[in-house]
Amino acid sequence: MPLALFGANLDQKQIKHFTASDALFMLCLLAALVAVGLIGHLAYQEGVKTEAAKANAAQLKDWFDQLEAATAKGLGSPLEDCADDAEKTWENCQNALLGEKGPLRGVKNPFDAALPVLGPKCDRADLNTRGLVVVEKGTPAPPGAPPAVSFGVMENGEKLTKDLPLRIMVCDKGSYALKVAEVKL
Repeated sequence: MPLALFGANLDQKQIKHFTASDALFMLCLLAALVAVGLIGHLAYQEGVKTEAAKANAAQLKDWFDQLEAATAKGLGSPLEDCADDAEKTWENCQNALLGEKGPLRGVKNPFDAALPVLGPKCDRADLNTRGLVVVEKGTPAPPGAPPAVSFGVMENGEKLTKDLPLRIMVCDKGSYALKVAEVKL
């Protein structure tokens, strides 16, 4: 007699093929698979929204690149309120960017169309900052210090000056800042 069958009871009448505990296990397995599928779908939707916010920021970056090229050729700003003449303010420029002739006209916040597109900063305590395109101003290091640029909030009354370093970011679903690009005005 083979060792594998030694002592084994081979009576088919006593073996149950599918028990209640098997059914419970299969039900739990099915529930876990459905939960993983739903969580994956939600994560995908949030990722699509974040990428749409990055596309909004990329439009703004492209506009700043075109502005830099136009300025290098001696042409003025296509949006008068965004001219780098040290008289225009960031608030006026924001309104122009979102206006009829601006590069962000018709752009919506992908997380909620009722939320603004441009904002001052990402705030993890405020989920209404999700999807915002944030522009920060750069401040060069003082003379004598190692060359570096530190970025901070661009206030509405901030004057627009030539070669002002700017960092463009977006706020993701958790209102964390994601860097998109650095440009100069």
